[in-house]
Amino acid sequence: MNIVQSFQELVVRGDHQGMIELLKNFEQSRKLSVHERGWVYWNISDGYAMLREPEPLYANHREFFKWGKENLAPEQLHWIVSDSTQALSLSLGNYFDHWIDWYQYACDYAPKLDTNRGVRFESHRALGGSLWVLERYSEMGSVLENMNQLIQEDETWSNILFARITYNQQRLAYLYHAGEVAGVEALLNETMDWIDEMNDGAIRISRKDEVVGSWEDINVSRNSQRDITIALNNLACILTDIERYVESVKLFMQIQERGHHMNAYGFSKWIYSIWKTRGTEAFKAALSANAAYEIAEVVKHTPELSEIKGLV
Repeated sequence: MNIVQSFQELVVRGDHQGMIELLKNFEQSRKLSVHERGWVYWNISDGYAMLREPEPLYANHREFFKWGKENLAPEQLHWIVSDSTQALSLSLGNYFDHWIDWYQYACDYAPKLDTNRGVRFESHRALGGSLWVLERYSEMGSVLENMNQLIQEDETWSNILFARITYNQQRLAYLYHAGEVAGVEALLNETMDWIDEMNDGAIRISRKDEVVGSWEDINVSRNSQRDITIALNNLACILTDIERYVESVKLFMQIQERGHHMNAYGFSKWIYSIWKTRGTEAFKAALSANAAYEIAEVVKHTPELSEIKGLV
C-alpha cells in the first residue's frame, strides 16, 4: 500500500494522530519533492487543528511558512493559508495574528494568475470566515475587498458561482454587524433572486477528487452540485445568525430538496429559524421528524434554543 492509500484510509477513519505519525515517518523516509513536502506540512497542521492542539500546530505551520517562502513558487504562497480550521485552531493558543501576517505575505508576493485563482480564493475565504467566527467583524473589510477583486478577474471562471455565494455570505455578515441595514436588505434581495434563477443544469454532478491538502486539491474547481449545495448551506446558516429567519428557512428547504443532509450545526440553525418564524408547534414537528440529532449538541451550536421551554 502506498503513502496516499494509507493516508486516505486514516482520513476516512478520522485518525488524526495516526495521520500525523504516518506523514512524519514519510517525511523521514525519503527526499521529498516540493509538492510532497508542502502536502506533508499542510496535513500535519490539519491533523493538529482537528485535534485542537494549537502549540504543535503553530510550530509546524511556522516552519511551513518559513520553508514555503524559500521553496514554493510565488504563485503557491496562498497554499499556506488556505484552511479556516487551521486558522481557528491557532486562535485557541493566541496565535491567530500570525496567520494574518502569513496571509498578508501571500497577498503581497503571490502573483494573480489564472492557475492560482482557486487557492487565492480559498485563502480569502478562510480568513474572512475565521474573522466572522472570532467576532472580529471590523477586520473583514479588506479581506472582502480582496475576494471581490478576485471575482472580477474573470466572469467565466469555473468557480464563479461558488465564489459569489461565499462572498455574498461573508459580506452579509459584515454589513449586518456594521449596522448597514439598507445594505443587508439590498444584497440579500439580490442574492435570493439569483439563487432562485440558478441553472442547476449548468453545474457538474461531481468534481474530480484530489488527495486532501495537495496543491491540486486546494486549487480544484468547485463548480459541482455538492460544492454549490455546501455554499448554500453556509449561506443559510449565516442568514439565521443575521436574523433573516424567513430567508434562512426558505434556503434550508431548497437545499434539503437537493438531497443535502445537514450536520448538527446546520440543523440547529434551521430549527431555530423555524421557531422564530413559525412558532413552537412547527419547531417541535421539525425536531420530531429529525430525532437522530442529539438535543445537547444542537443546543451547543445554537445556545439560543435553550430559550424554548421544555427543550433542555
